[in-house]
Amino acid sequence: PAPLYLIGWVNNDTERVYGIKIPGLLSWMVHGDASTPVTGLRAFAEEDRPPVNIVFQSYHIMVGVGLTLIAISLLAAFYCWTGRLFQVRWLLWILVFSVLGPHIANQLGWMAAEVGRQPWIVYDLLRTADGVSEVVSAGQVVASLVLFGLIYLLLFVLFVFLLNEKIQHGPEDASVQKGRMA
Repeated sequence: PAPLYLIGWVNNDTERVYGIKIPGLLSWMVHGDASTPVTGLRAFAEEDRPPVNIVFQSYHIMVGVGLTLIAISLLAAFYCWTGRLFQVRWLLWILVFSVLGPHIANQLGWMAAEVGRQPWIVYDLLRTADGVSEVVSAGQVVASLVLFGLIYLLLFVLFVFLLNEKIQHGPEDASVQKGRMA
């Protein structure tokens, strides 16, 4: 039976995971039975295994960010329902910075997926080492990565600028909103 680790660390040398676990939960999630074994990495040849720790950590941090965002949203919804949201300044500050959470979770999920499929491009058909282009040079790859990085940096700066403008402007006056609805 396989436990589900909430947080932990993978020791590649001993092939053990250390951390907080819920016994049998992974087996139950996969098979609907907490006592059924789950096929692990030992069933695969060592050269066919991905780097485990980075996949484990990025996936768990992604899930943690997602759960934290859900908790923040529920807390904000509660304060909004009670009419006190705009008086709870510490939560408003958390909400301002929580807009980065989905971006972080998205990148971590991408990292878990891409590193987790290594050493394969297409499982059991094409290895990453065999997928190297003979036409595109390493310099061209680096140049395209740098240019994409600059474009994404520009988009991030624009996102932060527009978000700050919206925050500085503040919410519309309630009397203006009622006038539109009438």
